[in-house]
Amino acid sequence: MDLSCTRRFGLVYKRNAFICAAIFFCAMGLSVSPEILDRPLTRLLNGYASRNAIFDTLVCDFANYFTYSGVILMALVYACWFDTKDAEKRSQILIGTLVSFAAGIVSRLLQHALSTHPRPFFDPELNFHAPSGLGEQPFNTWNSFPSDHVTVFAGLVIVICLAKPTLAVFTIGFTMLVESLRVYMGAHYPSDLIGGAALAATMVWIAQAPRAISLGRQVVGWERTSPSIFYMLAFLFTYQIATLFVDVRHMVGHVRDLSHPSVNSVHVPHPERASTVLRTLD
Repeated sequence: MDLSCTRRFGLVYKRNAFICAAIFFCAMGLSVSPEILDRPLTRLLNGYASRNAIFDTLVCDFANYFTYSGVILMALVYACWFDTKDAEKRSQILIGTLVSFAAGIVSRLLQHALSTHPRPFFDPELNFHAPSGLGEQPFNTWNSFPSDHVTVFAGLVIVICLAKPTLAVFTIGFTMLVESLRVYMGAHYPSDLIGGAALAATMVWIAQAPRAISLGRQVVGWERTSPSIFYMLAFLFTYQIATLFVDVRHMVGHVRDLSHPSVNSVHVPHPERASTVLRTLD
């Protein structure tokens, strides 16, 4: 990349990061004033809940199982990686993927730190009617802004779009469709999704700074000298990102339950419990 292109891209990533940050704060404003957008739109979608058990089941499966979200997106990230040998482009993909994960952590911390709104499922003003088969209490009870699901996966979408713009329409449309199902399920309000996507976009664009890309090039150099170790670790870590570390968090939950028996007041058989834990992660 020549000097003029570098300068031009530098202006682009700063501008885009600023715009995305502004969208994030607008979404935060919507989250503390839910009657503007969140509750009306959620009431509209919730009006269709429990009308068709098959439809409800498909919605829950698409929204809950990572095969239909993170795994597909991560497969496309790998496709972008192997589609180029350019160290600069591979560095953008690598740094963007890692920052998407970091953005998910920031999102989870903000859910605990910000005083916004509970999930639609628990909102007393909404009187949410759960879709068929969702369960009595399938989600954690802390604030839901911004969505960490959307934060991580929107970050991956941006990485894919930067690396291969021809995939932009599919990845953006597909991810919007799958993640919007979480509004129907009562897991999130629309502002949670907008805020999560804007947070991810802000952090991924900031990570396109020349210094970060330079650091990424050093790691890309490791891929050439030790490909077996590099791809072993890459597979392990990207698998965890694609599934939002669900196995690790499941195990931590079991240890916590054993350490604090009073917290684990409900005992269910393993398959049902696994499904319940999966749904309570976001």
